[in-house]
Amino acid sequence: MKKIGKFAVSICLCMVLLTGCGGAKVPDVVDKPAVSVGGEGEVTVWQTGEFGETYYNVAELAAMAEQEAADYNAEKGKEAAVTVEKVEALAGGSVVVAYRFDGWESCSDYMGETFFFGTVQQAGINGFDTGNAAMKSVKDGSPQAAWDADKKVLITDMKADIYCPGRVESISEGASVNEDGSIKPSGEDGLLYILLK
Repeated sequence: MKKIGKFAVSICLCMVLLTGCGGAKVPDVVDKPAVSVGGEGEVTVWQTGEFGETYYNVAELAAMAEQEAADYNAEKGKEAAVTVEKVEALAGGSVVVAYRFDGWESCSDYMGETFFFGTVQQAGINGFDTGNAAMKSVKDGSPQAAWDADKKVLITDMKADIYCPGRVESISEGASVNEDGSIKPSGEDGLLYILLK
């Protein structure tokens, strides 16, 4: 019986260690703009803003966001290209609206901002010039020049913390890694490139 107990503990420890090998975990409360890409390519965007006007309420904002999402889905002929996950008032008079997209194409189109997630080869097919992006290693900050065509890359101009579905290898010059493992874009205009391992 002792052997089974030790084996079970070993399995549990392995599971804990292996689950830590993925990307950064999104916090339970998101209080600033953030984007997360899931393992299947689904995208969640958290938009935050001030909510100080007394004539607004969260229910009205939620209804408006849900109607806009429904209109977009109807226009695109999809049932769930975008869904509103939550609308929530935060401390300090701000509010967060969380949208979930079926993929990067819907996210980019709906948000009106550049957003791509796929292989380096697919990025090239979609018009992104990965060959000229100045990249640095997240490990030691050294310049990164080689791009493996089969590796995943996230490209965006959104000014939000980015939570990736896997471990990050390199990021654009000027970007940085936050304490929680998310990627913070530089304050400058332009595209952020994130290459995954």
